[in-house]
Amino acid sequence: MSARARWVDRRAYAYGLTAGLLLLMLAPLFRRPPVDSFPLSTYPMFSWGRHDARTTVERAVGVDSRGGRRPIPPRLVGSEEVLQARATLAQSIRQGARAARALCRGIAARVAEQSGHADIVKVEIRTDTFDAIAFFDGQETPLDSKLHATCKVGAR
Repeated sequence: MSARARWVDRRAYAYGLTAGLLLLMLAPLFRRPPVDSFPLSTYPMFSWGRHDARTTVERAVGVDSRGGRRPIPPRLVGSEEVLQARATLAQSIRQGARAARALCRGIAARVAEQSGHADIVKVEIRTDTFDAIAFFDGQETPLDSKLHATCKVGAR
């Protein structure tokens, strides 16, 4: 076999392999019903209709002397990471009232040490349900709320 023939064979092999891989990669586009998978995604969480936009969030809330509420930052819950702080709250809620009160007291102690939170007089650990679309439209009042623990901040 001549060098030219080997070169043609290698080139044909490379083209065939490339075409085969391309077809494999594009195959998910032709599945019925469409399947969301690697390497192509249809991002169904954005492309399919939603039944409702409610979301439930475990959170720590600071309450000022006038009754105003604002979220406690994750670092005061126990982690700089939002999802880790949420997991800490969810775990204490699952473990019951005693664990929720203990976490609440720890958060209240950290809040008391922060000058930026001097107006906070108590901390609440709660589960709130929101309409996510309405929330980002400025309607921040929960649709449903469950209070798990409440504790005073320092001697304020």
